[in-house]
Amino acid sequence: MVGNVVLLVLPQASTELPVSRRPLTLAAALLASASFVLTACGGGGDSPKGSGGIPGADQGKKQSASPSASPMADPNAKDRPKLKTDAGFKAIFEAWSSKDRTKNEVLLDGKYQVLAVNSAIFKQDAKAPELSFYNSGPALESARDWVGKFKKEKQSLVGEIRYHKPRVEILAKNYASLIYCSDESKGFSKEIDTGKKIVTPVSEKSYVKYVTGMQKNSSGVWVTNSLSSKRGECKP
Repeated sequence: MVGNVVLLVLPQASTELPVSRRPLTLAAALLASASFVLTACGGGGDSPKGSGGIPGADQGKKQSASPSASPMADPNAKDRPKLKTDAGFKAIFEAWSSKDRTKNEVLLDGKYQVLAVNSAIFKQDAKAPELSFYNSGPALESARDWVGKFKKEKQSLVGEIRYHKPRVEILAKNYASLIYCSDESKGFSKEIDTGKKIVTPVSEKSYVKYVTGMQKNSSGVWVTNSLSSKRGECKP
């Protein structure tokens, strides 16, 4: 986020989602005042072609197959929309839990936000209900745009992404920041019709730090309404 611009950059290795320009939400303003928000960088263009890392749609071996299998019960388990997965792509979430109940809920919904975007890509549906369940405002608009680009290019996801070093900051009542790293060196786009993997070279841009602004809604879900990234910030 820079000035009055809210940046949403969905995880990828060589391309960036267009910037959404909206007034700062309270959560985003709190992030800025806490000096947590990072400026997006890296890549050029807005096509999924050649993208090397995009959030996963399946849990990895280092995490239970169900995101709700955390140390504490999932308070929204029965209401969550069903997510589509793909056998050829997975996300690995390392140390993605906390003994603190509130922080654990933030981590859980932050994970689901990643999985929801990929579910919509697998469905090739920019209006999939999971997008609006876990995103709002500019984050939702940008997520829909990003999924729409995959549909236009007839591309999906293959490989794996590793998410690690999560850190939650409770900024105010019902507002939080989730900061985490991702290793996107093994995640790629693929052509749906041919199954061809679009491989891009691994570089420092494959390792990304993400900062999200999240707000707890009336249903008890921590919804993402701002997200920024800085490439080359996290080590593999």
